[in-house]
Amino acid sequence: MVNGGIEDMMKKIVGIAITLLMIGSTSTLNVIAGDEENPEIEDDIGDTDLSFLDIEAAWFYEKQENPEYLFISMKFQDIKETFPAVFAVKWSYNDIVYVAGLTTYFFKQKDVRSGLYQRGSYWQWKSMPACDGIFDHHKNTFTWTIPKSNIGNPQQGERLTQTKCSAVPSFPISITDLFMDFRDFAPNNYNEHGHDYLLQY
Repeated sequence: MVNGGIEDMMKKIVGIAITLLMIGSTSTLNVIAGDEENPEIEDDIGDTDLSFLDIEAAWFYEKQENPEYLFISMKFQDIKETFPAVFAVKWSYNDIVYVAGLTTYFFKQKDVRSGLYQRGSYWQWKSMPACDGIFDHHKNTFTWTIPKSNIGNPQQGERLTQTKCSAVPSFPISITDLFMDFRDFAPNNYNEHGHDYLLQY
């Protein structure tokens, strides 16, 4: 009787453990989108001397009422609109690399674009499709609003992989690269990537 009771108890414990594991696995599978609290990309703070190039995090999201757009937010320690710099978030979809880019200038309007990464070089940047973007100085974020048609038309349930981002000074400040490195990359190790993003809509 005692042995039977112990066996029954062990079966119940094993059953509960398996159930909890299944629930945990299901919960993990259902975590489909990042936000400021759970970003796809995180970075160490203070790894560059320029706070407005110091990336804290970046995350992807969508809105049910606007399913034709992908939104990406980058958060910084501080944010400036008029320092000459290039900010970029990069990812892969169907083995093709895409990028969301922002260029800021001393005296010109910002340039916001997204599309094929191969068009993201200095000479090809202007041929990449423009998109909308907005600064939030309260939250120290910049958010891209990207038509999915610009980035390969990813579909619900598909993944964006190999996520990473960067913030680098551009000309003429980039001349200082010869003496000091103000660039910031996230994740910190350039060979690493952030989490995948699973399309919701």
